[in-house]
Amino acid sequence: MTLRLGCTVPTGLPPGELRAFAVTAERLGYDHLSVPEHLVSRTPAYESLTLVAFLAAVTTRIELATAMTILPHRPVVLAAKQAAQLAHLSGDRLRLGIALGADDAESAALGVARETRAALFEEQVRALRLLWTRPDAEFAGAHLAFSGVTLTPRPGPIPLWMGGGTLRTGGRPGALHRIATLADGFTMSGLLANRTRRGAALIAELRTAVTEAGRDWAAFGTEARLRPAPGRPDAWRALADAWRSAGATHLTVTTDDRSLLGPLHAALTG
Repeated sequence: MTLRLGCTVPTGLPPGELRAFAVTAERLGYDHLSVPEHLVSRTPAYESLTLVAFLAAVTTRIELATAMTILPHRPVVLAAKQAAQLAHLSGDRLRLGIALGADDAESAALGVARETRAALFEEQVRALRLLWTRPDAEFAGAHLAFSGVTLTPRPGPIPLWMGGGTLRTGGRPGALHRIATLADGFTMSGLLANRTRRGAALIAELRTAVTEAGRDWAAFGTEARLRPAPGRPDAWRALADAWRSAGATHLTVTTDDRSLLGPLHAALTG
């Protein structure tokens, strides 16, 4: 099986260097750019959907994947509209990765209560699917309610992936059942980068959950992470082979060094 190879967009780059990083990745043949997010941060960080819009304007082919957009921090109709517009304007290159959010201080700053965050998130996911596919969409839940909402232009299918995993859980998401039943794919936490044995066990567990939910595992994506040590192409290839054997469909490289993108792509695709 061929792994789809991508790279994480460094969060601290100024606009010109961001553009150069994205253009270089696309020219080299990477399949996707992975876009992280923090809304409240003391260190440099971008809002994911704004950054996707910027990257869409400077590239033409490469998939743009958020990893992760923290969905409870946004009104769901606004999030649905933004994602639909980004998919339309980018030529259907958006993969929307969403997560619950693990930073309680960030959630509190945005008015999201920790106690209701998970239930709100699940309602938002169901609402997104409705808003993207139906005119005059209606939803009535414990945390969300709207009626007669039509988004135009309505997008084609937007892949909706989920992430999760914290230091406390060793990188394992706390709600595999939610991911297995509601998502189109799963993106591993960066905490599992290069931890192929632990990642393989997680993929096997997720496969069981997806199958038990009555869904097609072959249509479900799984994205692993690779954090390369400079100058070790044999180690890069060994890690990629291990992730492929574990059942990953996507592999995302994390590096701030643009000069490494070429050697990494050559080593992992040659």
